[in-house]
Amino acid sequence: MKRTSPDLEPALQARVQLLATTLRPSTVKLYRHTVRLFLLYLTQSFPEVHRPGQLRRDPHLLGWFEFLWKQRVNYTGKEWHTATRAEHLLRLRKLLDLLCDHPAPPRLGLIRCDDIPRREDVLPRPLTADDDVRLRTELRQRTDELLANVLLLTRLTGMRIGETADLSADCLKHLQGEQWALHVPLGKMHNDRLVPVDEEVRTIIARLQYLRTLPPAAPPDLLLPRPSGRTVLVTEIRKALHDIAAQAGIKAHIVPHQLRHTYATSMLRAGVSLPALMKLLGHRSANMTLRYIEVNQQDLQREFQRAHLTPRHLVPLLPSAVSPDPDIVDALTIGQRLSGVIRLLDCYRQQNPAPNDKAIELLHRRLIRIRTRFENLTKSTNLEK
Repeated sequence: MKRTSPDLEPALQARVQLLATTLRPSTVKLYRHTVRLFLLYLTQSFPEVHRPGQLRRDPHLLGWFEFLWKQRVNYTGKEWHTATRAEHLLRLRKLLDLLCDHPAPPRLGLIRCDDIPRREDVLPRPLTADDDVRLRTELRQRTDELLANVLLLTRLTGMRIGETADLSADCLKHLQGEQWALHVPLGKMHNDRLVPVDEEVRTIIARLQYLRTLPPAAPPDLLLPRPSGRTVLVTEIRKALHDIAAQAGIKAHIVPHQLRHTYATSMLRAGVSLPALMKLLGHRSANMTLRYIEVNQQDLQREFQRAHLTPRHLVPLLPSAVSPDPDIVDALTIGQRLSGVIRLLDCYRQQNPAPNDKAIELLHRRLIRIRTRFENLTKSTNLEK
């Protein structure tokens, strides 16, 4: 007698449980949400589908794509983005691949690579220079307000809002001498880090350590009070930013994560290298850091002028190009001297622009041809020997 295949729902849940052995609980929760959404769609549109082998690309999966694109908001009321739909497709494709050992496995190619939408280029989103100045000025005037100090601390350290809410009471660390750092707790990337801070940040921390003692007092191990829980604290920080930004004359709607983008962009413009900025933000890849920084036309002009004044692409002069005449002259020495003259002429042309640049350019090319002909001559002579 042929064995009856299990239903689709238990099969998908079993694969999610298999992934739970290697994935984080938050990721497993997202897989379960995708399964619930997919089963809800099948129940409404194709109630006769009960086994993985019954799934077809047309109409089941193509209808699932349309179902996702009709979703406007999620269960929390937030608007869906293209990245959210792409993540649902990727998670379902992973689960369908894991069903290959099922007694009634689904067909291959139900979800193809072309079905995954490309991520919308919505980053970076730093504040404009004027809005950043207005916001920081308004925050610095509210020295006796807890949430204003929290927002200013977030702006000056580039923390995520969840990391700010989880700061410990002893988050400020003294390294050595005048070196201080802020210990950022485990956050989105499940790693902690030390962010260098200046005197202003240390003053804000001291101010928060005093404000945390006022009713309602913060827990002994945390810097910020949370009488109604962490979620309520994060919501209050968001609302405080919206209200303070409005009072500062900022017309655009801003969110706390834009303070992190603004911090990254300001650090880059201050001269911080990309690897160091990646460590400051707590990113695991430089590609993510590049999505946080904004490079506008003023930045391009500044870098261009800096490169024009100090051309770092030029190869340093060889010692033989400026040393006295050697006692023994060979082909290698002549080649080095010719290369040195070519580089000197290139430096002169870069540092002394003049109307006769075309003549100097012709001379530069002629010297290169002389060096090439000499190198070919010496090579042919060596081969004859």
